[in-house]
Amino acid sequence: MHKKSLLALSVAVAAALGLTACSGGSSNAGVGAGDGKTLTLAATTNEKPALDAVVAKFKEQNPGVDVKYTTSALDQYQTTTRTQLSSGTAPDVVFVWPGDGNPMATRVVGKAGFLEDLSSQSWANSFPAGIKPVTQYNGKTYSASVTFSGIGAVYNMTAMTQAGLTPPTTWSGLLQFCSAAKAKGKTAFELGAQTNWVTQLIPYALTPTLVYGPNPNFPQDMTDKKATFSDSKWTDALNKYTEMQKAGCFQANPLGTDYNASLAAVAKGDALSVVQVNSAVAAISTQAPKGTELNMLPVPVSDNAAETRMAGAAGSTYGVNAHAKNKDLAIKFVNFLESPDGMNLYAQTNKALPAVPNDAFKVDPALSTLQEYQKGGKTDAFMDQNWPNARVQQTLFQVVQDLLAGKTDTTGALKQMDTAYTSGS
Repeated sequence: MHKKSLLALSVAVAAALGLTACSGGSSNAGVGAGDGKTLTLAATTNEKPALDAVVAKFKEQNPGVDVKYTTSALDQYQTTTRTQLSSGTAPDVVFVWPGDGNPMATRVVGKAGFLEDLSSQSWANSFPAGIKPVTQYNGKTYSASVTFSGIGAVYNMTAMTQAGLTPPTTWSGLLQFCSAAKAKGKTAFELGAQTNWVTQLIPYALTPTLVYGPNPNFPQDMTDKKATFSDSKWTDALNKYTEMQKAGCFQANPLGTDYNASLAAVAKGDALSVVQVNSAVAAISTQAPKGTELNMLPVPVSDNAAETRMAGAAGSTYGVNAHAKNKDLAIKFVNFLESPDGMNLYAQTNKALPAVPNDAFKVDPALSTLQEYQKGGKTDAFMDQNWPNARVQQTLFQVVQDLLAGKTDTTGALKQMDTAYTSGS
């Protein structure tokens, strides 16, 4: 997702720097008490609103149980938590990414022996076909996906109406929208490219329509060395990224704008939209004036609106530390997350969709289009979830920043990504 994944974004994302201790926890929350009554947990900052809600509900249902949890920015989280897992000091429950692609992805830490095998849990076989594989390693389930997440343009519809503009549905319409927004003194798409994982989101929003929808086998073709980034329509994706920059779609200095500032600009109405993961809907809504209407829509990349697809995949995902001090309690908490009540509460709070659709869930109107694309089979997994190593995503972050700074071109950027891909496969 950077988000790092999100991307990966999957597909996922951090909203602030620094370590935040919650529910009486401390930065030493990785060292559990081992008393069967104290659960320790760590996640990225953008998961905090949902964790606040589900932890409160879990404690209500389990009197006498305490939950100590920390949240930290994505980069810090990945480094710190992976180190804790290696040293045996990690929390009982840890946030992980689906599939592959970064140091805290399910298959990466599962292969290393850091996650508990959860295959025997009743929910392990309940995930839809698009989610189940990225919770597994070698056929065993090592993570619990709670939400379905997407990447799209989050529009401040209130500001759009005031500016007399509507969201574009074609590529030519998008470029016209950028010009019209600029004429109104607004930024069309605020870009927080100073935060490195944000750099991946526009390619992730464009490549479902360009690459993965037309050829669903593209990830396997890359694995089989039948395809490369350079010899694919990833070239179109990066070319269109730079075309957006040249067309004035972004603010003056995206490399000097971080994630938090980009969301604040949309909340204020100074910018009309931001290409982000769905959790940004929740973050923007908390800052925007009361009554502000938001809407998350796909980013068009062709002049045939019917072709447009979205990146959508397993989102917020958790694993149980194989060496948890309170393993039974950890599994009980993950089982609560996978119950309809826990999953719906988490998804509603974090402005996402439940990983396992159910009739009791009431979708936020801002996510109705994402839900339609999910149900219509018009989504493709966050790209990094099927990459063989974390270097590919890290390379993408860097080459996009270099593209925006004019230090490289599409050919050079994709060559670096191909090198990163093959060096770990």
